[in-house]
Amino acid sequence: MSTASFTSIDTYFSIYFGLPIFAFGFIGNIINICILFSTRSNSSSFLLLISSIFNLIALSFGLFPRMISIGFGIDASSTNIFWCKSRLFFSYIGSLMALTTICFASIDRFLLTCRNVQWRKRSQLSTAKLAISIAILVVIGHNISYLIFYTIVEVKTTTGNISTKCSVMNSGFVLYGSYFLRPVFLGVLPGTILIISGFLTYRNITSITAVQVRGTFQRGLTKMILLQIITVIIPIVPFATFNIYQSITSSVVKASYRLALETLVSDMTNIFLYVSYACNFYAYIISSSCYRQDFLRFIRCSDEAHSNNRIGVLTRQKIEMNTGSTLRQLPRSINQMQN
Repeated sequence: MSTASFTSIDTYFSIYFGLPIFAFGFIGNIINICILFSTRSNSSSFLLLISSIFNLIALSFGLFPRMISIGFGIDASSTNIFWCKSRLFFSYIGSLMALTTICFASIDRFLLTCRNVQWRKRSQLSTAKLAISIAILVVIGHNISYLIFYTIVEVKTTTGNISTKCSVMNSGFVLYGSYFLRPVFLGVLPGTILIISGFLTYRNITSITAVQVRGTFQRGLTKMILLQIITVIIPIVPFATFNIYQSITSSVVKASYRLALETLVSDMTNIFLYVSYACNFYAYIISSSCYRQDFLRFIRCSDEAHSNNRIGVLTRQKIEMNTGSTLRQLPRSINQMQN
């Protein structure tokens, strides 16, 4: 297989796999926000709500620009300095915070299913809000480096032409991203936290103390988070594995064929990673009967609102027609009175 074939595969994969992920993920997270907003007084619901918001940011600033760049050759970051600096800034804020909130939600479920009363009392909305506030400040402070070090530079293509691209100008920051940020913060660390907390939660709810998780709503939340842990870990594994491989082989001299193959695998694992940010709504629908009922109520309310809006429009049109008819008859009535 030639390097041109790798490029074609990369293009088709970005369009036909990346576009559905973005579309279904964007719609699903919007529905999540609408449904979970009414239950935000619960700590886990609040964390899932915040996670859906940051999922939207990750999909909008991370997946969508990558998809149109690889699939359609449109890359605004190579010509617009503001977009060059801000795209990765917001993309990593969305990605890191979405994974962080899911880790918090998994830990919250573990605390709620614990045998010890003191541990269960730590599952509180105020604690969740404090944790999210601190995490947001830390992640924003961490990502300011993207606003500082990224800029548009001129590069020479394989054909000898000069083009521009958005690139980092600090070698230390490149090493940090390659050896720590992507493999650890976006891969190993959240994956490890989710596996451990998910296993402990599952162990708790399958023991006698499962009776502590009272109510259909709480059980539904636990199932939702456990299934989402699985859907988050599956895309993380190939992403983290390939990034660790790239870190290990970064000093190896590679042929053009191997570089083209690695570029293809890198793009595929990066796009596949966004499944973690796109499939939460569908995991909730599958795992929780309560969430399915809330979704059906949301659909019915939307239909009723649309019907009421249409009735209101028709009523206004009828009133306007009657008013217009009455106004048209007034001059005629006045003339008859004068005669």
